Amino acid sequence: MSWRDAVPLALRMLLQKDSRVDPHLEILRLGVEHEDVAARDITVTLVLDGALVTGTVISTDTWERLYLRQLGDQDDTLRRIVRDAVGHLDSAADTGRRRREIDQRFLHLRDVTHQAGRTRHTLALWRGPIAAVGGWSLGRPDKD
Repeated sequence: MSWRDAVPLALRMLLQKDSRVDPHLEILRLGVEHEDVAARDITVTLVLDGALVTGTVISTDTWERLYLRQLGDQDDTLRRIVRDAVGHLDSAADTGRRRREIDQRFLHLRDVTHQAGRTRHTLALWRGPIAAVGGWSLGRPDKD
């Protein structure tokens, strides 16, 4: 589905009274999912259960590829399994075969900072339910 086809469908879904997803955040997520949109390097700060999660929004495909490679760094057996899985994913993308539908419940970030109170952690990747986001802003918070 093209970006032009996806936007009206997404807006109809998001503007329903019972939708729990912020339409503006969902449009950012949709933008990074489509290659024909130049939505790259968008940094957001999310509020989740009182903590701040800041990172760059990435597509599901990018998150899966980076996640599988991250798993491969854990041990030799897992590395072989992951290398196989990444190979299958890469070959499927190269041959243009259709992948499974994207799970729209999740938002994916890279280069993440998680801050709860004075405690701050950095993570390479983050995946979380978009419905759990209590608030958000573009960019990173100022350092204090």
